[in-house]
Amino acid sequence: MKRKFLAVLTALAVLTMGSMTTFAASPTVGTTEAPVSTQQALTAVEPVATPAAYVSVTTVSAGYNVSAVSTTTVQAAAVAVQNNLLNNVAAIGYRLGNVELVNAAANPGSKVTASILTVVDLKASTASKDAYGNYVVTMTVPGISEGDAIAILHYTGKAWETIVPTSTANGIVTFTSASLSPISVVKLSTTGVTLSPKTGSSLPVAAVILVIGVVGMAVSGKRYFA
Repeated sequence: MKRKFLAVLTALAVLTMGSMTTFAASPTVGTTEAPVSTQQALTAVEPVATPAAYVSVTTVSAGYNVSAVSTTTVQAAAVAVQNNLLNNVAAIGYRLGNVELVNAAANPGSKVTASILTVVDLKASTASKDAYGNYVVTMTVPGISEGDAIAILHYTGKAWETIVPTSTANGIVTFTSASLSPISVVKLSTTGVTLSPKTGSSLPVAAVILVIGVVGMAVSGKRYFA
């Protein structure tokens, strides 16, 4: 009787485990890391929007659906933008094939700004993977123009990975991913900044005139006493 009871408990446990839904771990807000030592450009992440605002402006191709993420996920995405993209502008510039970003990275007179265009929870409804084991997704997101530097951040359940889009157009981005869940579309732009003169790097005009005058007096003095 005892053995039968244990067998029933074991069977119930197996059935329960089989029917449990597996939930992917949600991202947490990480710590902002320092940029690579060779980077000279200033960087900034524009203020983020609310999860509801992001999902309201994002549409996706047939076979997929999007829903709002948590506020924590949006904040986590912002930190990932800094660590994955802005902390090595040259590297992401090379990956995106964007010469402007590559050149800006080593220029202290440049500023690279990241705009988070959307952060949504992406899931497949009827879509299936291609022959390479990837989902092919096309998103419509405001703020994308032809030639923009666009990067995709995807939370794998353990960390944020950077995906290079397969194509971009006005308001549209297409990319592939082996898995779905939180997806962020990010635009990188470069602007110039005005640099203040470094202390001690140059002499004021009055000081230069004074030095010239002193040198002139010294030369005249030598000639007079020669």
